[in-house]
Amino acid sequence: MTYDVIIAGASFAGLAVAARLRGKRVLLLDRKPVGAGQTSACGTLVSTLEALGLQASIRQVHDRLVLHTPRRTFVYPVDNDPFCTFDYEHLCRLLYAQGDAEFLQAPAQDLQQHAVQTPQGAFRGEIVVDATGWRAALVKNRRPDLIREERLNFGLETVANYQDDGLHFWFDPEALLKRGVAWAFPAGDHTRIGVGSYMGETRLKGDLQRFVSGMSVQGDGLHGGYFPHALRTALVDDVFLVGDSAGQCLALTGEGIRPALFFGTHLGDLLRRTLDGELDLQAAREQYRNLVEQRRWGYDTLCLAQRVLPRLPLPLLQVLMGAVTRRPVLNTILRVYVEAFRLDDRSRQLTPPDDERMIPVSPTT
Repeated sequence: MTYDVIIAGASFAGLAVAARLRGKRVLLLDRKPVGAGQTSACGTLVSTLEALGLQASIRQVHDRLVLHTPRRTFVYPVDNDPFCTFDYEHLCRLLYAQGDAEFLQAPAQDLQQHAVQTPQGAFRGEIVVDATGWRAALVKNRRPDLIREERLNFGLETVANYQDDGLHFWFDPEALLKRGVAWAFPAGDHTRIGVGSYMGETRLKGDLQRFVSGMSVQGDGLHGGYFPHALRTALVDDVFLVGDSAGQCLALTGEGIRPALFFGTHLGDLLRRTLDGELDLQAAREQYRNLVEQRRWGYDTLCLAQRVLPRLPLPLLQVLMGAVTRRPVLNTILRVYVEAFRLDDRSRQLTPPDDERMIPVSPTT
């Protein structure tokens, strides 16, 4: 069975690629059904979801970021470009419905001569995209050096039944994590509460329980995992990497959704142009590589900030946090941070479907 494009991974990045390839023969693979397996706090910019026609998945809009330290609390207004929390399953289904890819619930295990190996057989694609997350399942055997433990953060999250507003972060190296943060992302009738380690520490259940107890709430369930904090490469041989496979999650802030949607959308457009004969495949590779590399300086800057800021004496760090509350300083930082992955209304599908397509939730043959 030969496809125009095979996409391994059906979360933000993989779905964004597939959404741009409507009318092409596309196979989308994932070990879980579309919309299952949430691992993040699901927060991003309202404008990003509006640009992609995904605003129906929004649960709550936030016009401020709040940073708590042991002695002070800093409030950063973001009313000019507000953030939001959204429903993961709903967003994934909406994004999947924008394309018409064939979905197969099966893990992508390896890649051999353009044939993606799965427990249900091998599938051949003219173009192959690895969107399998930090494990980079299709290329890890080709590039064993791609996955480096010291370049992975780790987060663990639960859900609590209380309401609030604003996206909240806590930095307290004595009471919480020596090098890490905690967060609370309200999402309508509940709040997602988590802790994350910049050192890739995975034993965070006790830290999360203490933090949740300190907020006088009860957590329900656990989810989380590793997320990279250093940009990798856009291609391994002739395989396109996107999302966490390419290390496109941002250091310090841990934001991976917006970059995944940004790079996934642009990669999907490049592949569509290639399949339409407007662009040869080598040119598409170079354009995608350049798109990613143009932003490497930003990734490197945030990696440096992640290494340096948690090590600063708390009084000095609080001085820096206070300086950012000044509106001109905050606006400059936000402008650079936001514009690096800006998606505008032209990113919307030309003829998005009115209703969600039925999504297969069991393996197909």
